[in-house]
Amino acid sequence: FQNNGDSPFIVDNVEGGFRYPMDYNYVIQNFTSFRYGREVAPGVTQTFLYMFVPSEQLAGGSRTFSLVMSLNYRGEDGTLYTDSPFNETVSVHEVDEGFDTEIFFMYVLLAALFALLLFGAQYLLSSVVGAGSRRGKRSRPEQAVASTTTTSLKITSPLRKLRPLNGTRSKHNFNICKI
Repeated sequence: FQNNGDSPFIVDNVEGGFRYPMDYNYVIQNFTSFRYGREVAPGVTQTFLYMFVPSEQLAGGSRTFSLVMSLNYRGEDGTLYTDSPFNETVSVHEVDEGFDTEIFFMYVLLAALFALLLFGAQYLLSSVVGAGSRRGKRSRPEQAVASTTTTSLKITSPLRKLRPLNGTRSKHNFNICKI
């Protein structure tokens, strides 16, 4: 903002937005209005920072928009003025970051589906091949072989109490009894 006048101006705010290029009254997206309240003395040039983020839905394609920035200021006597320091047709392009999480998770999902498909095919093939080999062979029933060794357990007293090995008394007593 350059003040070429003889009196100071007070810059109240800067606002902007996307408008339809063929009809200025049709607003596509409004941006935030930044309040400054700074006084600009006569013969001084002042720069104001205005940052905005366009909607992701507007990115890409061949559509163009009119980007209009409005500067609202007032004089010493309180008269309000509006100026458009920037009013041009622009295109919005999406920044290519190199790593897209949506594409990454799509590939992870495809890899999981492919692994599931391979597992299912392996299961079906093993059941078909396994069923064919079982048909040709007859299995003989297994015969139990009697063991020649026997184990005997001798219980000396049916109500004998067990004590710990270290000689101390325990809170728990165990009884052995015949059933």
